[in-house]
Amino acid sequence: MRNEESGSTPVINRPVPRPVNRGPQPARLPLAEPGQTGQLPLELVRRNIAGDRPGVPLMLRIRVLDALHGSPVGAAVVDLRHRDATGDDEVRGAQVTDPEGYAEFRTVHPGREPGQPVQITAYVHVGGYLAGGRTVTYCGPLLVPEQIAGQIATGLAPAEEQQPATGGTLNVVPRDRFDPTIGLLATITVAIGD
Repeated sequence: MRNEESGSTPVINRPVPRPVNRGPQPARLPLAEPGQTGQLPLELVRRNIAGDRPGVPLMLRIRVLDALHGSPVGAAVVDLRHRDATGDDEVRGAQVTDPEGYAEFRTVHPGREPGQPVQITAYVHVGGYLAGGRTVTYCGPLLVPEQIAGQIATGLAPAEEQQPATGGTLNVVPRDRFDPTIGLLATITVAIGD
């Protein structure tokens, strides 16, 4: 039956309410404790932070927003740290955000500590010179969803899925839906400030 025959208004012409905020809410990164971060050596400013370490390739794109206004934070230093795939060493690197607040990294899927969620620790430094003199630092964990981590980090018992009090959960998708070990793509938006 067509709409003309039924006398009803076509569904497509009805106004559709639009959500105020589309997509997931940004992950909140609180102020880091004083003395938690030290100097950032300039050799750590690089896109490929895993180097030639073995593991499942992970492309990570982070966007930094101001929590108060929702505007992008350009020229912030995003400093990432996580365990390598074997869990024996730390992988670390940093990028400066572009004018739209984006920083991109090439790394490997983080290793797992027994009983702990797979995570990347993000530090966002704003205000101050790149290699030191940073005025404000925000910090929090970025968790890999257990559904993905369980397929990659084998040999250890999976952790319970958690929603962190600070930080957030990465949106991770495999490059190949049939074989996640070929590579992963991850994104997250983080909010800093009060």
